[in-house]
Amino acid sequence: RPFSGHVGPGQAVRIMTGAPLPVGADAVLPAELADIHSGQAWAHGEVPPGKHVGRKGEDIAAGTVVLRAGRVLRPQDVGVLASIGLGHVPVIRQPRVQIVITGDELLPAGAVPQGFRIADSNGPMLAALVRRDGGVPYSAGIIPDQPQAILDAMRSPADVVLVSGGSSVGQEDHAPLLLKRHGELVFHGIAMRPSSPTGLGRLEGRLVFLLPGNPVSCLCAYDVFAGRAIRAMGGRSKDWPYRRLRAPLARKISSAVGRLDYLRVRVVDGQVEPLAVGGASLLSSTTRADGFVLVPPDSEGAPPGTEVEVFLYDCPWRL
Repeated sequence: RPFSGHVGPGQAVRIMTGAPLPVGADAVLPAELADIHSGQAWAHGEVPPGKHVGRKGEDIAAGTVVLRAGRVLRPQDVGVLASIGLGHVPVIRQPRVQIVITGDELLPAGAVPQGFRIADSNGPMLAALVRRDGGVPYSAGIIPDQPQAILDAMRSPADVVLVSGGSSVGQEDHAPLLLKRHGELVFHGIAMRPSSPTGLGRLEGRLVFLLPGNPVSCLCAYDVFAGRAIRAMGGRSKDWPYRRLRAPLARKISSAVGRLDYLRVRVVDGQVEPLAVGGASLLSSTTRADGFVLVPPDSEGAPPGTEVEVFLYDCPWRL
């Protein structure tokens, strides 16, 4: 209980940490710096006026903007909100993202490839990308190339569904037809290399992104389309989540007018070198690359020495 008396000059009274300052007192001496003998207090430290006294508003003054909208709350932010009497605040929750990996040829991630069957690499990659963008990934495992099984997986409770594989125009590519028949297929097929079979639609209130099964195409399509949507739904910036730099090309790059090109590059001695790789299944090319360059649809490429913008793969939180 607070001390109800008055502290006069040359007097002291014992109080607990956090207790109100008694009337007449103007400083606090920690107990470990005091000795009490025969009714006298011996101080082993300085006690100028105001020492160890907390004052109203010294942490957050009235009228201060404590946290601005759009901030991702950290543990200490939650503590500050509680300290000013806010037990609940309106927030944007993390989007729930269902990852649907299709393909009879796939083995679980980490499995040793057997004959024509290969290990799933898109599932772990997409889960990591979703977490990076503020979403919560869920997975039903590998879904066989059966229309009903794929449709059931697409109907899982989620805000966003990512379907990897089965998005092209082959006999076993069921996802676009299922989306068109049971929901809305907004588009299917884009002028972009890689990732041309990418699609987008809606199914029973949830966004569905059709991503190619080839790993590099899957990564590219996620970044260009799905990642932006997930960040926006979670209240984050839709801008690219990569650090950027500008540097000259070491050699020319070629493209086709009317198509967006995603080129994997390395930065060597201050110059940008395109990686000479072909095929959208070579995921290791993205680990050898430092980042990528986007060649816009209205460009045929660029000669050596042209300054280009590079999106670096390194994690932004390491910067």
